[in-house]
Formats: sequence, C-alpha cells, structure tokens
Amino acid sequence: MVERASRSGGKEEVLPVFYNREPSDVKLETSLYKGTLDMLRRTWSADRVERWKKALVEAGNVKGWELRSYKRFPCNLVAQSTGKRKLNDIDIFFQQKMQHWSTLLYCFVHLHSEGELITTIVEEISPKLKIEHKYAPGDLSTGAEPLKTNVALQDRFTGAGSLEAKGKTYEVHTSHSKMELEDSQETKIMKLLELEVNDVRIVGIHGRNGIGKTALVKIVYDQISLRFDACSFLAEIEETVQQPGGVQYLQTKLIFDMLKREYEVASSFKGVRCLKEILRNMKVLLVLDDVENVSLLKEFVGAKLDWFGSGSRIIVTSKQRRVLQGFIDRGVAHTYDVSPMDDNRASDLFWQYAMGKSYKHQPYVEIANKIVRAAEGLPLLVKIFGSFLHGKGQEEWIKFGDLMRQFQEDYQKILSIIYEALDPKQKQMYLDIARFLPEVDCKIASYMWHDYDRPDDGIEVLRRMSLIKTEENKIGMHSMLRCLARKVIYEGFHDPGIRVRFYIPAIAHDTKKRKRGADHLNTIMAGFEILPSTTFLSLGHTNIGGRFADALLNVRWLHWQGCPPDFEANGIYLENLVILDLSWSKMERLKVLNLTGCADLLITPNFSCYPKLEILILERCSRLVHLDPSINDLKLLVTLNLKLCSELNMLPVKMGGMNALRELLIDGTSIRELPESIGKLALLQILSANNCFSLVRVPGSVCELELLSVLALNEAKILELPASIGNLWGLTRLSLSGCRGLGKLPESIGELEDLLVELDISGTGISKLPDSTKNMQGLKVLKMDSCFLREFPRGIGALTNLEEVHASWCRSLEGDIPSDISKLHRLRELRLRGTRISSLPLEIQSMSSLQTLDLLYCELLEKLPPLPSGLTDLHVNPNLKK
Repeated sequence: MVERASRSGGKEEVLPVFYNREPSDVKLETSLYKGTLDMLRRTWSADRVERWKKALVEAGNVKGWELRSYKRFPCNLVAQSTGKRKLNDIDIFFQQKMQHWSTLLYCFVHLHSEGELITTIVEEISPKLKIEHKYAPGDLSTGAEPLKTNVALQDRFTGAGSLEAKGKTYEVHTSHSKMELEDSQETKIMKLLELEVNDVRIVGIHGRNGIGKTALVKIVYDQISLRFDACSFLAEIEETVQQPGGVQYLQTKLIFDMLKREYEVASSFKGVRCLKEILRNMKVLLVLDDVENVSLLKEFVGAKLDWFGSGSRIIVTSKQRRVLQGFIDRGVAHTYDVSPMDDNRASDLFWQYAMGKSYKHQPYVEIANKIVRAAEGLPLLVKIFGSFLHGKGQEEWIKFGDLMRQFQEDYQKILSIIYEALDPKQKQMYLDIARFLPEVDCKIASYMWHDYDRPDDGIEVLRRMSLIKTEENKIGMHSMLRCLARKVIYEGFHDPGIRVRFYIPAIAHDTKKRKRGADHLNTIMAGFEILPSTTFLSLGHTNIGGRFADALLNVRWLHWQGCPPDFEANGIYLENLVILDLSWSKMERLKVLNLTGCADLLITPNFSCYPKLEILILERCSRLVHLDPSINDLKLLVTLNLKLCSELNMLPVKMGGMNALRELLIDGTSIRELPESIGKLALLQILSANNCFSLVRVPGSVCELELLSVLALNEAKILELPASIGNLWGLTRLSLSGCRGLGKLPESIGELEDLLVELDISGTGISKLPDSTKNMQGLKVLKMDSCFLREFPRGIGALTNLEEVHASWCRSLEGDIPSDISKLHRLRELRLRGTRISSLPLEIQSMSSLQTLDLLYCELLEKLPPLPSGLTDLHVNPNLKK
C-alpha cells in the first residue's frame, strides 16, 4: 500500500490510524514490531521483510490519527483509604461499588473515544474521495449495500523442504495437488499470475480437449480466491452462449457473484455497461472457462482490461491461443500450455478406473500400456477407457486394444463403440443429458425417465463409465462427449425408430444468420419438422408460429426460457407434459414448475389449480415478496426452492398442509424467523437456510421433525438453538458455519449419539463443546475452523468414527493436543493451521489411517513427534524440527 502510494505521483495517499499504538512503535523505535519482523525472516525472503520494514517506517512518519488523543478519563472514582485507619465493612462495600462503576465509566469513555475518532476520520477523508455509489452503477444503486471486502489471506507459503519419518519423504507445501510443489502445473500458473504485483492481467490456459484445463484451473481458483474482493467462475461458456440470451445469462451470474445480490441483465450491451461500473473499483478473480471466440471474450473483460480494479486477475481456458493474441501483443496476457499426463501417471489413473486400485494386474499390463499410450495423456480418455474395461475379461481387453490400434487417433470412433455398448435406455438417457443445459438438477432430469424401470441405475452406469459427471446434485457432460451425442442425433434425425429430443436453437436456426448472444431473439419458427416421437423440446427465447395439430402430444419436457407472452402458435396439445421450464419468462396440471429468475414476479399465483405439483422452483425471483397461502394446499409437493428470493422476508403462517414436503430451501432470503407450523412437516428431510442474514430465530417445533436429516443454518443471525435439538433422531448433518452470535450448543446435542455424521461450527462464537459431545459416536466430520475454542476438545478419543477434524485459524486454541486423539483409528484428516498449539502427542504415530496433517502457521509448535507411516499430505513451517 505504501509502495503503491509512492508510485502514484501524489494521486494516492496513506493516512495511518494509530489504534492503541504509538507512531514510535510503527517507526520501529520500540521492540513491539521488531520481534515480529525477525520471526518473519524465517519464512519470508530477506528482500520482502526489508520492504515491509521500510513501509512501516514510512507509515510511522506520516501524520495520522492517534486514538490516545481522543481518550479523556477525567477523574479517578476509586475510593482511597485515608490515614492508617482500619477499613470497616461499610468502607469495603463502598470501595467495591466505586471500583465497579469506575470500570463501567472507563468502558463508556473508551467506546465514546473510538466513535469520536471514526467521525473525525470520515469528516476529513470524505472530501478527498468525492465518490458516490462506489460499487454500483446508477441503475443498481437502489437499495444496494456496500460490498463487504474479503480480508485477504497472507501470501501462500512457497518455500519447499522435506521431512523424513519412517523412511518416507513428506513434501512441505500448501497445494491441493499431491505432486511436488516445484513441479506442479498449478505452481507454474501461480508464477504467471504473480499475485503480489498490482497490475491487471489475463492468464490463458490452453490445451487439447479433454486434457484437464478446467480441473487444473479449479485447483488454482480454490487456492487463491480468498485473496480477492470478489470471485466468479463461469463454466462451459461456449456451450452456454449457444443458447439465445446466453451472454446475458452469464453476465447476470457474474454481476451476482460480484455484488451478492440479484440484477437482471436485459441486454448484453447493458450488461457490459454494468460490469464496467461494478468492476473498476474491485480487485476480482474471474475465470472464463471454454472461450473460443475473441468477440465473446470482450463481452466480459472489454478490449483494454480497463474495467477492473488494481490486482485483478482473469483466467481463460481455451483450446486456441489466438483467442488472447490481442492481449498478448499488448503485454497484458500470459499463456500456459497444459501438459499431457506422463505415462506413469496416466497408467496409475487408468488402473484406478479399470480395477478400482492402482495395482497392476499382470496378465493385462501389456494391453493396458498400449491403451494408455493411445490416450496420449488425456485424462478424460484415460478415465473413460479404464471405466469401460472395468469388470471385463482378458478377451474383451484384447479386443478393445485391437480397436484402439485400428482407429488410432480417431477418438470419436472409439467413443462411438463405447456408446454402442450401452443398452437402449442408457443410450437414450445419454443423449438426453447431452441436450440439457450445463448443470441441470438431477432430481428434475429424473422425471424425463419416469417411465423407465429404475432410472437411477442408468444414471449410475453412465457415471461409472465416466460418460457423465454428477456434482452437488447437478448432472453434466464434457464437451467432447456432447459432440459425440450430437453426431448420433444428427445421423439418426430422420430415423423414426430413434426417439429424438428436439432442440430448436441447435437444429432449426440458420447459424450463419443468427447473431450469437442476440439481445432479443424473437424469430417465428416455421417450416421445420417435429417428429411425433419428440419428447424433449427446447425453444430458448424463440417465438413459434403456425398450427401444430398433434405434433407435441408426446412432449414430456418443454424447455422454454424467455417464453413470450403472445406466441402465435395454435393447436398445441401437451397432454403428456411432465416438466415445464419457463424460467426467465413472464407467464397446468404440472409436476415440475420452474420459474427461476422471473424478476417481475412479486406475488405468486394461486396454487390451488396445480394439485399434482411435486417440485416448485422460485429460485432467484429477486422481487418476490409474498407466497400465496394456497401453497399450503399442495399436498404432493416434495421440493420447495426459494433460494435467493432476496426480498422474501416471511413464509406462510400455515405450512402443515404440505404433507409430502421433503426439501425446503430458503437460502439467501430475508426471512427473519421460521413459522411454528414448520414442525408439522412430518416428512421433511432437508431444511437449508444458508446465508439468511436476517434469520434470528429457529422455533422449538423444528425439533418435532423426526425425519430431518440435514439442518443448514450457515451465516444466520441466530443466538441459540432449540434446547431439545437432541430429539431430531434422523439428523445426520448440522451446519452452523458463520453463526457468529451463537455462543454454545445445547447439552441435548449429545442425544444424537450414533446419528449425527457431520457437525460444522466454523466461524461461530462457540468456545467449548458441551460435555455430552463425547456421546456422538456416529460423528465422522467435525469442523471448527475460525471459532473461539481455547483448547482442543478433551475426550475426543471417544468419537471413534471420526474421519476428519478441522480446527484451522482458531487463534485462541493453544496448548497441547490430548493423547487420547490416538484412539481415532479412522481419522484421515487433521487440520490445525494457524492455531497456537504447542505440541502433538507421541501417540499420534499409531494413527494408521491419518493421511493429511496441516500444521502450517502454527508458530508455537517447535518440533514434531514421529509421524504415522501412511501420511501422504503434510503442511508445516519449513523451520520445524522433527
């Protein structure tokens, strides 16, 4: 900060506040900071410490504000005894009272002094700034709150060393990768990002399809995201922008990620204007995944990178280097080519998928080596080939190896053979998923195959064969596999024996005439054929015209985002319709109603006409303020999704009529308290209220929900949990992360015994776990990061099923780790980063399951005991003695 001000030529100014410190302390004239700097020399380079030292001295020489100048404590109210007279009981009583009132007066004066100082600072610097609505453009400022800037973490420890225990070497690093730090690809990308430099730059990640660009970037993103004011990861951009209005959708998501509140982008032009005003005062991290078009890139970053605040970083994945050529020529972009996996790593990955372990089965080794070499180090192909051969005999391995030689680098031919090995229903499910938009909800997709016998088994087969991916209840597919599906659909388009999932934007449009990401696509679709077997129809933001007669009788899923209110078609009969997706639209007899992003929806309609509704999604209806009471009549409703309905501040008083409700999602709403009637939802299994910053009360009736398995209240404003929470006999996961006002857990929590699997109290005000915690024998994951624990939980050895313990950045946690932790024979991860612990027990050597031990920034820990032989991931300070 000091260096930046000195380089600004007077445009920027440092104004220090000496809070309970003297300028002489900062100028290093006392020992206060000298010892800290000496300690930092052990970890950081001498050059960097000298820069810090110089910056401190310069800051100390600048005239600023001193808190002591605002402290005025006018009188000593503590009674003093006079002479040598012995104090009687009355004297002692009054002396104690005066000390009590003296302390209260001191606190009052101290807080008053801080208030005066803050007022003075604001009055003096406001004229210097001359900025209004710093974070939001004019049309975003209504009701906006200032952004809360993340506190950046210290720069990542980049030194590397090694410790030996039991003849094994443990690499000292902080990377998510298991590779050595110096040789890892993410480390090379980190060097290109050069986070300590205050410029704005792009780093392009290039490589062939399936080489692992996105996976690599996700690792880097997770490592550095906390160093920025805001972050956004826009995935599968090329696929998304193929949809009409796709650019606006991505711009809307980007704005939400930056501001943490809803804003609907009506056109890509308006989106560009908004992004310019939002981003220029922020240090942001932006990932643009799968960009193959230069003009598209400019929709998100501009032409000169002048939209972004100092220190911002943009990471772009692309198959082609030319996408960034203009930025490279101007010296604001760097590129990195992702390397294929070497044969050894590719072989290990192949065996993991083919046999379920890295052990190489001797009769198959020669065939496996040929297959791995044919995959040319592409992780996607290695996984698919390994998954395909899983459980097959030697003859089938030989046959597949012969096919690999026959088709050599024609991967589409080989993938087609794998596709043909699926049964007819699995093939249809594969083609359906390929036509879905990225990240479709698994539960919604399953209704497409409602008539199939055990559709979940088909999804599991596709997942095991690595043909689809399922993460966080979302279902998706790699672009290489989507291309295969489109080829199959194209070849079978006029074959009446193939049930086609009709997709208007990709098939019926003339792509040469259609402008990508057009602001308002309002084409009347005519002259195209819809086969009678069509069951999936996607219309995008398109209008349709003409007479359809019975052409849509078999349609089960109508995906019509941005449906116009006055479409000109007639004769549309949708008797078999199961899913109607009208998200981002202004629009009976449904099972699934998806109204995601209908920003003009203020009040829901009367639901009494939809008695068969099972899934109701009102996510991101940012102006919704009222749910019609008739929602209580939806007796078959299974899922109610109100996520990010930011203006909604209350649920209906009566909710008990929703007898079948299993999932209630109110994350990101303004709901203040849950109604008492919630206790009547006897089948409720998931209650998710994360980021409900206004939620102050959870009623005791919640504890009547005997089937409730997940209770998530992250970032809520609650001060306590119901005392009878131990009655939730089905609860497996309790998440309270960020509930800063929560000071303790009810003693009854121990009554959950074998039930609770995961408990998260990270970021709460909890300083001690209740004694009854030792009864929770089923607990597998215990997260306590950044809370106020003073000592490691005693008796933790009783929780014999624990697999993960997280207590990083508990700055009050000090002392030794109790020896009974060695009883946790199943513990795989122990994370104590940034705590003040001073020693580990010798018994830790016997913890045979322990794989990850994180002790980085544990400054009071001076040496390590012998460590378990199975440890594979160790994070420690480089000066630590073994």
